[in-house]
Amino acid sequence: MSQRISNGLAERRVLGFAKGILLDWDGCVAVGGRILPCAKRLIAEHADRVAIVSNNSTHLPADLKEILAWHDVDFPQDRIFLAGVEAVRDVAQSGAKRVMLLSAPKIRDLARTLGVPLVRDNPDVLVLMRDARFSYAKLERAANALRQGARLVVANADRTHPGPADRVVPETGALLAALLACAGDAKFEPSVIGKPGPLLFQRACQHLNVAPQHAVMIGDNPETDGEGALRLGIRSILIGGASSLKLEDLLEPIAA
Repeated sequence: MSQRISNGLAERRVLGFAKGILLDWDGCVAVGGRILPCAKRLIAEHADRVAIVSNNSTHLPADLKEILAWHDVDFPQDRIFLAGVEAVRDVAQSGAKRVMLLSAPKIRDLARTLGVPLVRDNPDVLVLMRDARFSYAKLERAANALRQGARLVVANADRTHPGPADRVVPETGALLAALLACAGDAKFEPSVIGKPGPLLFQRACQHLNVAPQHAVMIGDNPETDGEGALRLGIRSILIGGASSLKLEDLLEPIAA
């Protein structure tokens, strides 16, 4: 048996028995909005067992469905679970009266659609996501909102995600680090919606109608995809980064 065939044999067996397959998006399914050929094949081979579980906080499920469709992958929108969308839904259900939302424009539009009362100043809740228009002025307003007692909701704590040509894309966690540095000794406990928190994993498993112990999470981040899955009893398969395993290794036949 060749090295390539033997590499990831145990993981391929786990994948074969799993009743639900959870896939990370950035660096796993796609890089820079382009679907990886091996991800396309994996989704096609496992079809109804797959859900996408991502800390993405700039897109809506419809956006990812469109990207997949552009690459000839027909994937149901209701099996795409994103940290940004879930954070907005969480705040909408919380009954908050004044919400400062730092996010992409389309996430703000979603918040308005869900009836979230958005304000520029004096919020009772501050929601932080990946915001490509983040600025000094926003940082100043957000830091002082925390110092004045606003509750902090964060879509995810990732500092970066993989981009094209091995470049990194700054993520919500990088903005969070700047915010915490400015907020000083403000007394608050951030609520992080995305991985490694349980919410996205739970929603995906519930939708697939599988128990966590019968699911597997495939991702490239041991601190979010790996640790978060294991906390719920979901088997974890790490690819890329510090792992020697690649996504294409999971597509090799089990038998030599």
